[in-house]
Amino acid sequence: MSIRAALLQSITTTTAARRSPLIGARSVSSWWGHVAPAAKDPILGVTEAFLTDPSPDKVNVGVGAYRDDDGKPVVLECVREAERRIAGSMNM
Repeated sequence: MSIRAALLQSITTTTAARRSPLIGARSVSSWWGHVAPAAKDPILGVTEAFLTDPSPDKVNVGVGAYRDDDGKPVVLECVREAERRIAGSMNM
């Protein structure tokens, strides 16, 4: 078998193995089976709470950029204050 034919056969076999859900599932589950799931991210929990809140007056303060009704960015006052403090600091 030529080198090219062997390489093509290897690529084809590897690609087919990756597509098989059983082979992938078995190897991944046995490889990572001893690893415990990580704790939920508290910041993403804010968005999860927003999504489950039935209130029509809810406001999403999770990760993302805030915009007003016209689509313009809104900078929170606490962010502006932090900018003022950092800009006035000689430790930057």
